[in-house]
Amino acid sequence: MADLTHAGGIVIQIEGDSPRYLVVTAKNDFERWVFPKGRIDPGETPEAAAEREVLEESGVQAKTLESVGATEFKKDGQESRAEFFLMQFLRNGGPGEDRKRRWCSYEEALDLLSSDFNRDLLRQARSLVTKVLRLQGSAP
Repeated sequence: MADLTHAGGIVIQIEGDSPRYLVVTAKNDFERWVFPKGRIDPGETPEAAAEREVLEESGVQAKTLESVGATEFKKDGQESRAEFFLMQFLRNGGPGEDRKRRWCSYEEALDLLSSDFNRDLLRQARSLVTKVLRLQGSAP
């Protein structure tokens, strides 16, 4: 198993009684929709890296709630491993990178996401949303 090298976020924003999920276009392909993620800097926790990457890529400030899962992949010939976190929207925090961003219902996000892995992450995140928000006293 590769060491943890990347972290990302599945950000939710509650509208009424339904969560909306943040998706962004991939860095080099505006036709592919993904969850924000990036490299963990030396000395940085995976949670802090996920929060930073979400802010850098989308302009959204969010707080980490719970781990959703991890995946392994190859990047530039190197084995890499990314952990994704369910995150709660706090505020818009800046312009972010030059990417499209979109808040989607669960069904819209399932249709937009470009890989089976991201769709699987969304399904796992959805199962955690109600539980985590209830524990925090902010369930819809």
